[in-house]
Amino acid sequence: MMKYPKEFFEISLCFAWKVSEIIQEPIESTLLSFTNLYIRFGIGRDFDADNPIWQEYLEGMQQAEDAAEWTYRFYLKRQQQTFPELRTFPFGCFSYTIADGNRIRLHFHNNEPSERSPLEHGLRNKRLSELKSMFVAIKHDIANPTSVIGTSWLYNLQAYRRLFPPTYLATAQVGSNDFPYLPLWGQFIDYSGRVKENLVVQFLQRLDKQQHLDDIEKSFPFQVLHLESSIQEFYQFYDV
Repeated sequence: MMKYPKEFFEISLCFAWKVSEIIQEPIESTLLSFTNLYIRFGIGRDFDADNPIWQEYLEGMQQAEDAAEWTYRFYLKRQQQTFPELRTFPFGCFSYTIADGNRIRLHFHNNEPSERSPLEHGLRNKRLSELKSMFVAIKHDIANPTSVIGTSWLYNLQAYRRLFPPTYLATAQVGSNDFPYLPLWGQFIDYSGRVKENLVVQFLQRLDKQQHLDDIEKSFPFQVLHLESSIQEFYQFYDV
């Protein structure tokens, strides 16, 4: 599992403080609803403000002289405590889960064994091969899958888009209320796990100018795109 750098949490705190200032709500509320911290701490996805682990984090925040340092240390402690299962990805950089309605939800991970970017042009055929293998398995193992859905900032990048059917890409729509999830925040981390300093500078400069909640998403260099189309289009595209 990737270890996120301290800078990643500093960005989240800056955002939560700014939102708190704009909407005049306590920082405890915006940390829960507008950052990826709850999930990064391995608490789950129910976003329960009364969860004892979350409360432990907030109590430490109130006493900490350095909020970013406390947040990062809490994250590292939670990583040690949760003992995440070793995950295997039989389809290289891709995996899937089954969503409501027997829909296939796509997931992307940097599982490239080399030190190269998994989306560089020279690895395109390898990524396409992984996707074909995955959809062969889906066709064999899953009874009557209906459609494929994806949610990520990555769909803004041509290097990622070129891996998928044009008809699927054509369904892309900007999402909303994606603040607690990695498909939004992941844009600040490069394939080696380091923070993308250029994007962070751009983000913080935009964030500083925001005065209204309706415009706060404009702080992010990339928006999260939501896509969905028939699985038959994927079978055809990958010649399955």
